[in-house]
Amino acid sequence: MRYGRVIVPIVFLGCIVVLITSYSIWKSKIEMVKGETNNSQTEQRTLIEEDKEKTELESPKVAPTISRETIEQAIVNADEPVQEIVLNRFDAGEQVQMLIVGSTAMDDGSPGYAKLLTDELANTYGSFLETSVASFDGTSKNFIEEKMDEIDWTKAYDLVLYEPFTLNNNGKVKIEDEHKHIQVLEEKMLAEVSDAVLVLQPSYPIYEAAFYLVQIEALEKYAKGKAYPFINHWSSWPSTSDENLTTFLTEDNSPNEEGAKLWASSLINYFTAK
Repeated sequence: MRYGRVIVPIVFLGCIVVLITSYSIWKSKIEMVKGETNNSQTEQRTLIEEDKEKTELESPKVAPTISRETIEQAIVNADEPVQEIVLNRFDAGEQVQMLIVGSTAMDDGSPGYAKLLTDELANTYGSFLETSVASFDGTSKNFIEEKMDEIDWTKAYDLVLYEPFTLNNNGKVKIEDEHKHIQVLEEKMLAEVSDAVLVLQPSYPIYEAAFYLVQIEALEKYAKGKAYPFINHWSSWPSTSDENLTTFLTEDNSPNEEGAKLWASSLINYFTAK
């Protein structure tokens, strides 16, 4: 009986010791796990911050190169739809993508009007507006069937300045068909950018034009009827009945250097107010 009385307290004390020891070991493991977790999280945060700093160094943020006020002043001569889309893109912090498309006459003059215009757009808008150029030597029918799908429409053009090949169409494409081709181009443009704006301009004038004048008048009337922005650069050229017009054209009736400058001046004034 005495042994039993002695053993019971000893066993009881042993159990307490075991419990205390187990608790201490468990607590130590918990602290160790917490420490490892905190270290892991700290290391992850450090790596994330280092990667962020590395990314910022490799791809620095581009500061705005133009103010809204400057844009408003530059587009004051443009039609309202053009002004709206340019300002909307600026307010959204987006770049404007512009496409100039038309006949190879845009390259005549060394440099041609397309080069003169794109240079002035870059000087005015900087990186805010990016310009692409697509010229084609053929009719509007040829363009729609052969060239239009070769344009990189994935660039999502917000503005398209289009010369609908009216001079090349002379005697080859009906006026009504030329207008249908404009609609086809617009549909392609809007399929990529739902609020894109199509701006029309006529081909250049030639001396003693005949039926060509009827085509140009029909184009302007069509543009007004469909509410397309229309740049009538013919007002900057001498009349088609004025022999002075030939001083702006080559012997082949293409724009020469002075003709290209004259043509470009109207477009530059429209898009940049210069």
